[in-house]
Amino acid sequence: MDELAKEYVIDFFTKRLLHFKDKPESVGWSEEGQILRYSTILKLINPEGKSLLDFGCGKGDFYGYLLKRKISCNYIGIDINPHLIQIAKEKYNGANFIQRDIEKEPLKEKFHYTVAIGVFNLAVEGIEEQMKRCLEILFNHTTVKLIFTCLNKNTRTKDIGLTYFEKGYLVNIAQRLTEKYTVLDDLIEGDLFLILER
Repeated sequence: MDELAKEYVIDFFTKRLLHFKDKPESVGWSEEGQILRYSTILKLINPEGKSLLDFGCGKGDFYGYLLKRKISCNYIGIDINPHLIQIAKEKYNGANFIQRDIEKEPLKEKFHYTVAIGVFNLAVEGIEEQMKRCLEILFNHTTVKLIFTCLNKNTRTKDIGLTYFEKGYLVNIAQRLTEKYTVLDDLIEGDLFLILER
């Protein structure tokens, strides 16, 4: 994804934010779908007392979910969109939210867990290559487990404005990064879960 495409993504979600305000729809989710994904991720990791990177954190909703579940962890949320990060900072002053493009500004710290929930769903040119690059960067900074979710190409209904991936495509990416990986297509209808472990 080139700089123009990144600017398009930022602009796209900024406009949604102006329209939907502080609702899950501003980042392309329904409230039910968001909670379902968050609860499913917490069945796969236990971040209590650990460090957690939320890549593509948007307006910090996953952190809010952790707070409601009374899960205490060293949380850092990163997003490329400054407007979403600003809302996250205003809502949750107990967490560290950073506006960053990890392809330009390298991560310095390592995290026990990394989650990237629906980050590469928008259909823009070069999204597949950027996803591969970012997963490699993120996994290099993860010491226990990385969970990446995306839309499944085998889903019954599709939106022309969204990107869908095949299970085999994720397997090929995973095999370049680690021998310990799982790709699940049966946790949430229409979603794929890529789990990379150390």
